Amino acid sequence: MKYAIIGTGANGLLPAYLLKKAGHDVQVVAQNKEQAALLNDQGIIHEGNRQQIKAYTNVEQIDPEAIIILTVNYDELPPILRLLKIRCASNRIIFLQQGMLFLEKARTLSHRHIAAAILETDCVKLSDAEISFSKATQVTFGLVKGNAEEFQPILETAAWKGSWVDNLEEQLYETLLFNSLIDPLTAVTKTRNGELITNPHAYELFRNLYNELYLAFPEIEWLQPIEKVAAVCAAEPNRASAMLADRLAGDPMEIDGLMLYVLNRSNLDLPLFKAFYHLLKTVEVEK
Repeated sequence: MKYAIIGTGANGLLPAYLLKKAGHDVQVVAQNKEQAALLNDQGIIHEGNRQQIKAYTNVEQIDPEAIIILTVNYDELPPILRLLKIRCASNRIIFLQQGMLFLEKARTLSHRHIAAAILETDCVKLSDAEISFSKATQVTFGLVKGNAEEFQPILETAAWKGSWVDNLEEQLYETLLFNSLIDPLTAVTKTRNGELITNPHAYELFRNLYNELYLAFPEIEWLQPIEKVAAVCAAEPNRASAMLADRLAGDPMEIDGLMLYVLNRSNLDLPLFKAFYHLLKTVEVEK
């Protein structure tokens, strides 16, 4: 099976590495010529193991039979989607992104078969060609439009433990609520998940943020109880959130895709959450 990964953050390099290791033909569309050259020369490295992939800088090189996996941030989507409409009109597409803001754009594409996925991993990007992870990767897929059978190959691959859900939006929403509590806090303070519980000042912020989101989204109380979120953080204290991992790697963080959706959907003002949003956008501008 052929796959093309667009985006070379941790969430792009990891699927590329695992799919290649499982014996698939993998292409990667990198951010720049330097990274593409590095990946073509060194491959993707994990604990000294290398998987050689083909890296390019434009979508025109994508095989027309490949399943495209989009892992770029929300604000990078518009120009890429315009190119995909022209150059890759017949390809199947999977959106692998944080948040839910991308769904609106996904539904407007003319492509016949589109899915979305939620990636469960502890992967971090160490360099433009090296990643590190210790947990087995799990991926949850769901249909945006088209025929679910078109995505059966990626569901059954040995690259990861895959599952299919019919209630994709519900799964995305639950994940969004969890990430809205963890990612902004850890990315701003540069702390690991466990410190949100063990550091009294970080925990105070965590608790206040939960209470603020509860007023706007009362369903968080049963979808993501604060005790459950705290237990997850305590169980993996050294884990870096996706947003923190991107910040530490010097990659663009998925701020709008996650946080702007929450701000736009809320009927209440969210002063603490909004403050974190602007702090993170300030960090991005400084880069």
